[in-house]
Amino acid sequence: MSNDLQLTISGLNLRYPGCQENALNDLSVASRGSRIGIIGPSHAGKSSLLALLAGIVPQMIPAKVAGAVSLAGQDLTTWRKRHDLAMVQQDPVSQLTGLADTVYDELAFSLLNQGKSDAEIDQAVQLAADQLDLTGLLACSPNQLSGGQVQRVAIASALAAGPDLLLLDDASSQMDPLGREHFFSWLKKLPCPLLIVSGEVDDLAELCDQIWVMKDGRLVMAAAPQQVFNALNDPAFDKPVAWKMARKLGLELGGRWPVTANELKKAAINANRN
Repeated sequence: MSNDLQLTISGLNLRYPGCQENALNDLSVASRGSRIGIIGPSHAGKSSLLALLAGIVPQMIPAKVAGAVSLAGQDLTTWRKRHDLAMVQQDPVSQLTGLADTVYDELAFSLLNQGKSDAEIDQAVQLAADQLDLTGLLACSPNQLSGGQVQRVAIASALAAGPDLLLLDDASSQMDPLGREHFFSWLKKLPCPLLIVSGEVDDLAELCDQIWVMKDGRLVMAAAPQQVFNALNDPAFDKPVAWKMARKLGLELGGRWPVTANELKKAAINANRN
């Protein structure tokens, strides 16, 4: 699979039983790049979209779905049969097996089910633990961990299986600022494509190739971070700190306000030259 996501959604509608309104309304979008950020207020449909892509909806959670979704030119169901997809949801505790005595065993669980050799399992577990700063916790019981550590274990468990696509639903919500900084730095190095729902607009601006803006189950906008945060004028959506500082200082870059630290630095350098 290409490093680009190649996700195309056409006329997607989703409604849960007993609900009067759709969770997703006529959603149509094509991905650009390999890292897609999704932002929006509560009940925007963000989690429903990821759950649909993961197959949780409608296979496990009933819903009426209409429209078309394709990945790498294949319809979603066919793609999932031929590729590995991993999702980390908002509640990481619910994603742990509850059967593992140690963090190592938790990370190894899915690999054991895949029939991997001991050497393959150890290599994958050590790599995932190293990437999520869990190496020193491998011998610990998952019950001894903090919320942020459990969240990293859930992500590492998904990563250890070597997914072709990673879905992250507010996966940094229980991390402290330093843990979140490490997490987003790690995401930049991740080889597989990903979709990430998050309210951390500063981190998304730095990380993502494209931002999808959702509200009331509809797609408001889909574009590069600089374009999105310069065009989006809705109090329901926050702006990156770099954007706020650039506007306050009057530092433009290419006719727009910078949205990342690097863009802000370039705008300041250009201003000093002039």
